[in-house]
Amino acid sequence: MGAALALLGGCTAGPTEAELTAAIRAEMDRANALAASMLGPEAAARTATRIHGLDKLGCVKEEGGDAYVCGIEVDITAPPAQRRKLASRVRMAKQDNGWTVVKTF
Repeated sequence: MGAALALLGGCTAGPTEAELTAAIRAEMDRANALAASMLGPEAAARTATRIHGLDKLGCVKEEGGDAYVCGIEVDITAPPAQRRKLASRVRMAKQDNGWTVVKTF
């Protein structure tokens, strides 16, 4: 995966770092709300995923489409694990209300 992320580093198109952060936070908020509805608020509070920061490594536009695949590094706490940084890729699409996560890799 490192080589793929390195290839993304030179591109500047697609969502900004702030837009990526907002979209990823929205996904985590939905997941945390679902956990709260299934587990109850106390258990959900202990298992909630928290995003502390995100760095955009770069994005490339998908051929023949409007989506972008972006390399990111996320500073995250996802219990029971400790706080850590994870490199990942996300497929982003522009919607009427802004950028949204379509898929994570």
